[in-house]
Formats: sequence, structure tokens, C-alpha cells
Amino acid sequence: MKTYNYILSVAAAATLACVSYAQTVELSHADRSFFEKAAKAGQKEVAISQTCQPNLTTASTRELAGMIASDHGKANEELRALAAKKGVVLPVENAKLAQKWSKNDKDADEDYLEEMVSEHKDAIELFEKAAKSKDAEIAAFAEKTLPTLRQHLARAQAEKKAH
Repeated sequence: MKTYNYILSVAAAATLACVSYAQTVELSHADRSFFEKAAKAGQKEVAISQTCQPNLTTASTRELAGMIASDHGKANEELRALAAKKGVVLPVENAKLAQKWSKNDKDADEDYLEEMVSEHKDAIELFEKAAKSKDAEIAAFAEKTLPTLRQHLARAQAEKKAH
């Protein structure tokens, strides 16, 4: 019985060591930076879209804001789960992030679309770099997310042109 308990304790220790090692494996600076920048950008786009949506004057722009909030909300959850798996703590959402966007003015659509075009260009550049990561899971997440980001950019640009 002692031998059996000893084998179990050694196996448990080895398992814990493997799990501990997997969680402490160093990510590259670029991968850590990606997590932080992607989290901040995703949170910002959701916050702005949700805050602006009621103030937008055209139905198509309101629809775009809803789509961006929903899609980025899902991507943010996936990013959060991947970051946790890699042992990365993401920045906490900034409650004041969308405060300036709560105004109800005649330029709400134009301001929102301008921001979304700019944010999505930056996000695409960030995710294209991450798609080349040596970490296969980070690269796969970035590749999976890029088509949605490109779709959002194209829609925002088309909306902006229509205004």
C-alpha cells in the first residue's frame, strides 16, 4: 500500500510540475503585447459601440454598432480565455472609456464611423502581426478573428462613404 501511495504522490507531483511549467512558459514580448493591446482595443470598441448605438441616426449605422459590439464581445471572451490559459492577466475594462461617446449630437454617426475605421485599421495590423506568432494558439486566434475585423472595417468605410 505504501508503494501505491508513493507512486500516486509522485505522479501527482509530476502532473503539478507539468501544469505549473506550462503556465510559466515565457511568451514573447510581442505575444504579451498583443494580449494587452487586443484586450484594450476590443473593450474600447464594445464600449463605444454600445454607448453610441442609441444616439446614431441611421439604421444601418446602428446595426453596424450592434454587430461590432456583439462580435467583439465574443472575441474578447475568447481572448480572455486564451490569455488565462497562457498565464496572462488582461487589463481591467476602463469604465470611463466610452464617457465622451455618450453625447447625443448631430455628428454622432460621422464621429462613430471615423473612430471605427481608425480602430479597425489598427486592430487588423495588430492581428496580422499576431497571426505570425510562434505560439500556434495565438496565431490561430488571430487568423480566426481577422476576417471579422476586415468585414467591420469594410462596413464602416462603406457607411462613412454613404454619409
